[in-house]
Amino acid sequence: MALSASGLGSGLDINGLVSQLMAVERQPLTAMARKEASFQAKLSAFGQIKGSLSALQTAANALNDAAKFSATKATVGSDAGFSASTKSGAAAGSYSVQVEQLAKVQRIATAAGTSFVPNAGTAEAPTTVSITFGKMDGGSFVAGEAGAKSIDFTGSTIEELRDAINKGDLGVTASVIDNGTAKQLVVTGKNTGAEQAFQIGGTAGLAYDPSVAIDPDNPSVPAGSNTSYVLQASQDARVNIDGISITRGTNSISDALEGVTLTLTKTTEAASSLSVTEDFGGARGAIDAFVKAYNDTQTTLKNLTAFNAETKAASTLTGDSTARSIQSQVRNLVGGALSGLGDTSRLADIGVTFDKDGKLTVDGTKLDAALKDPNRDVAAFFTGSGDTKGLAATVSDGLKNFIDTGGLLAGRTEGLNSSIKLIGKQREAFELRLENVQKRYQAQFTALDSTIASMTQTSNYLTQQLASLSSFA
Repeated sequence: MALSASGLGSGLDINGLVSQLMAVERQPLTAMARKEASFQAKLSAFGQIKGSLSALQTAANALNDAAKFSATKATVGSDAGFSASTKSGAAAGSYSVQVEQLAKVQRIATAAGTSFVPNAGTAEAPTTVSITFGKMDGGSFVAGEAGAKSIDFTGSTIEELRDAINKGDLGVTASVIDNGTAKQLVVTGKNTGAEQAFQIGGTAGLAYDPSVAIDPDNPSVPAGSNTSYVLQASQDARVNIDGISITRGTNSISDALEGVTLTLTKTTEAASSLSVTEDFGGARGAIDAFVKAYNDTQTTLKNLTAFNAETKAASTLTGDSTARSIQSQVRNLVGGALSGLGDTSRLADIGVTFDKDGKLTVDGTKLDAALKDPNRDVAAFFTGSGDTKGLAATVSDGLKNFIDTGGLLAGRTEGLNSSIKLIGKQREAFELRLENVQKRYQAQFTALDSTIASMTQTSNYLTQQLASLSSFA
């Protein structure tokens, strides 16, 4: 509120007087601001604690995965003609593998000397293309159980026929290649394997029967009633594993060695080595991440609750019972002993121990040895066994009491938010009161100014009268 000018009659500095008085009246606002800042600082501190506990819970959940502790990896010799990947639980071992034949799709093409022109079809009288999948048995084509699939063709050009085949659900794709002399229609099966050979018929003029013998002197010329010739015959993959020959319809073989997938890339003249070994890298990484998350949590709690004895400076949550409770309970969760999980009952058994500052340290040699030791059963210790929870679930579930809705931290933050809102309401009410106080001071000093001015005028008058009387003496 703007103040009026200084006293005109008395010379009083009304603005200055009111300003000084209001500065005293406003002192409670400063105390409110300090209190609010304290609450805001605590709210931020508890937010940091919640963030660190959430990170620890995430790290604990990542450990609750038995597959990490039974992971394997495959190592393949150079220029092997295949790559290999493994799933959890694959049996360790060494193998000799030779790729003798790759699985292929069937691919055919129309004649190379003359552009293929399909029999035209219209909406009223379409021509057709039909495809039947099967396999070659000796020199004969044997249709599969699925039977023939067909589409109607309503165009007249090779490009329109290509588009019609690609839009239809025939199990093949089509393309047009201009060889410089003629446009050839190329039809390729979508799937590899000997049982993915196909026969083409219909009334559109495109025809191919793999049973028709080709002229060995002219293999690229359609034979018999065929209007197409074979560019590539369909075939199975053939792989020799430790002297045993296996065939499959694809170049990705996942059912020959349990838990191992072979992806074939080329044929080879000689066998190459395949080694399957245990891989504890994922488990070790998850344990290291858990240790880091725990130590980060302890660092956060320590920084927020510390007291500097030299400077006598307290931290935001020094002496706070909630922070102290979380600090001790989290340590008990992580460092406590579990029963019913074999020879490993606590982290110290596998080389993860507490140092003098309360943080976890990892003895890498002891941990690696424990991961390889079946008697330790580190997987069960972390992931549990049957109805018995492991350390990962124990820690994760325990942290819910702090960070979930309705948990300890939620209760504290709700209380702090309520206190901050209350201070806001108190400030509004106090500001309104100050406005009224300022108006009152202003009115009082203005009245005082008027009174003094009046008294001054009277005093001056009397002085003049008394001076006049003295002249008659």
